[in-house]
Amino acid sequence: MAEKFIELRGVHVRVGGKTILSDVSFYAERGEILAVIGGSGAGKTTCLRVMTGQIRPVRGEVQVAGIDAVRDREKLEHVLGYVPQLDETGLYYEFSAIRNACLFARMYGIPAREAKRRAREILEVLGFRSEELMKKPVGQLSGGERKRVSICVGLIHEPQVLLLDEPTTGLDAHLRVDVLNYLRNINRQYGVTMGIVSHDLETAEFCDRVAVLEKGHVVIFGNPKEFVRSIQAKYAFILSFEKLTDNDISKIKSLRIVTKVLPVGRRTLKVFIRKIEEPLNVLVDELEKVGLTPLSVTSSDITFTDYFRLTAMEKEEEPYFPRSH
Repeated sequence: MAEKFIELRGVHVRVGGKTILSDVSFYAERGEILAVIGGSGAGKTTCLRVMTGQIRPVRGEVQVAGIDAVRDREKLEHVLGYVPQLDETGLYYEFSAIRNACLFARMYGIPAREAKRRAREILEVLGFRSEELMKKPVGQLSGGERKRVSICVGLIHEPQVLLLDEPTTGLDAHLRVDVLNYLRNINRQYGVTMGIVSHDLETAEFCDRVAVLEKGHVVIFGNPKEFVRSIQAKYAFILSFEKLTDNDISKIKSLRIVTKVLPVGRRTLKVFIRKIEEPLNVLVDELEKVGLTPLSVTSSDITFTDYFRLTAMEKEEEPYFPRSH
């Protein structure tokens, strides 16, 4: 049986008489990446502070790399790495990426030569391919590059668990994906267990497990791929129409090849299709039979964000936090 390396069990947190977390439970096994996702006020930052030992829950258990984070907080120092949301709180902008990493390594008693070796190795995995980039002052780097320096600093003492607070906040779409891909590469190369706190549903696509929080409760927990499979679709297409009525949408939902229909814009739908031969041709034919001709049809991936939005729509609820970008 795999070892649980991050685990919250029945965690309850109250601050100033207000309940922030109520019976929160989730976990990640050794070597996995866990996403803890929620909007403002959902409780994700409190979860992070509980995992780092900064907040003591009124009840419940918290284990990080086999250490009781409630009773043995001081033992977390050498097994836990942390990447803050704001790079300026954790980096010296006038120093290079390598020097930043070496300065933090000194806090752990790591010899300078070994620290420099580790820093170079980690930065290379994070896409720093040139000596010039490694030695450029952090203040002159792009937002995505600075975030990767923060990740390097968090890894310099070779922690068993790395916790990251909103690592993609403030980055453009392609940079968000780059950072998440780099994290996945680090996870695979070093086997470090990761916990990523984020408001962005897109993060779940890069993780092994996801816990979605709303108002201090876990509303979804599990493997994102399993949730996507529950849509029971093999293909998805974005359809736009000149006009689209509720009756038209009902017709599309009733098609034999369609499993789900999700509104994604004005007169635009994402339609999920079961496994069939030539799905696009069959879909267009089926639409024509019910008198519908789309202006455009575009193939699309099926994502955890789709699952979340479909679930919210079926409950006739508005998601508690902003949709993924």
